[in-house]
Amino acid sequence: MADDSPGAPVPDAVRPRARPRRRLARAGGLAAVGAALVLGAAWSASPQGRVPLEGPGAPVPPPAAASTAARAILDRVRPAMIQIKGFFGTNTAEAFRGSAFAVARGGVFVTNWHVVSEAVLYPEKYRLEYRTPAGAPGRVTVRAIDVRHDLALVEAQGFAPRPLSLRPGAAIKGERAYSVGFPLDVGLTITEGVSNGRVEESFEPRVHYSGALNPGMSGGPGLDGSGSVIGVNVAGYRASQLVAFLVPTEHVAALLARASGPPIDTGRARAEVASQLRAHSEALLAALGSKLPTQNHQGYELPAKPAPFVECQAAGDPAPDRPVHVERINCDAKSAVYLGRDLHTGGLTFQHQVLRTSTLDAWRFARRLQEAKTPWGVFGPARQLAPFACTQRDVALRGFTANATVCLRAYRKLDGIYDLNVRVVSKNRPTQGFVSSLSLTGVAADRALAFAGTYLEAMRWNP
Repeated sequence: MADDSPGAPVPDAVRPRARPRRRLARAGGLAAVGAALVLGAAWSASPQGRVPLEGPGAPVPPPAAASTAARAILDRVRPAMIQIKGFFGTNTAEAFRGSAFAVARGGVFVTNWHVVSEAVLYPEKYRLEYRTPAGAPGRVTVRAIDVRHDLALVEAQGFAPRPLSLRPGAAIKGERAYSVGFPLDVGLTITEGVSNGRVEESFEPRVHYSGALNPGMSGGPGLDGSGSVIGVNVAGYRASQLVAFLVPTEHVAALLARASGPPIDTGRARAEVASQLRAHSEALLAALGSKLPTQNHQGYELPAKPAPFVECQAAGDPAPDRPVHVERINCDAKSAVYLGRDLHTGGLTFQHQVLRTSTLDAWRFARRLQEAKTPWGVFGPARQLAPFACTQRDVALRGFTANATVCLRAYRKLDGIYDLNVRVVSKNRPTQGFVSSLSLTGVAADRALAFAGTYLEAMRWNP
């Protein structure tokens, strides 16, 4: 997941820093009424008369139990935490940062893959260091990675605190939860919220944490009320309030179980990333099945929501006086994984634009169809992706003819990994038609082309 839409989940460690904004309260009649209500509520009856609830002489409430628990948990977690910093070349100014916590003896920590990915894929350009909560520095080496679940095991040289305990089993919906990390370089921080259990209808398992998760906290622990780890901080939603996600601890345990041997070197790391991406795409395509469901759009049967974890939205312009009426359907599997800066992969998206007219002639309508054929979902950094190689031809589908363009592009650093883009334009009706676009990323070439065939086979003219 490349997805930069406003509602897309994004790893917090890669968000750009924003300057803090101050909100100014507006004065007016409503504010005056509110002030009167506040002043009126600031008094309470007592045996001695009316006593102010604020200011000198007001009773001091006991500390909240939840706040006491947060202090105790932070004290317990602090010795096992480090901040990870990445540096470009010989610079002393950091390029990126995140958090990590001890999960095994010998200085083994867990963090997010997206925190250390640049240093793994480009070790000649980046170096990794850690800082303890007290500020002591040291070097970091990467021992194992799990790209699919956005995890990495690292070793902190010269620092081996007692590891935190991982709680087995799923997080409980509605229990008190906490998150710890180093947000915005302001020091070790704890936030308090609620666990909402596993995210429903999600391709990869995630724990929904209703609490603040800010840039720099990636890789820190999510904890229950007893201080046991229920997940690893991973991402939040843009333009949202207190919607964040944790990687369940079961995947940390699985990574620990297979993490042996020396630290990852460049060649082995890239081969491992490619292998994990292929496994991810195989699991995605298996979950979609060998036959796609369809929905009828003005006589065209087109691929519809193929699985519960695929999110589809429809929109259109209801104005009756438009020369061309357009219905749009967008579907996203929400399965993309972070590969590197400016690049998500392992995703599946498709879009249909269904057009019809009662005022344009066939030539003008055909031109509108071609204008709607603009490539969709084909962007990415040239340093990591080769150009698309495309083939185009007319194809006979069930009950109608269409023009299909099928494109593949290779990943420069990952052997055997490709992106697929398919564009289909109907050609059977003079005043109605559709343009459909499919994007499948981070997949083996043969599996990509096989799915392109599945996509085309689902289309049918059924007036």
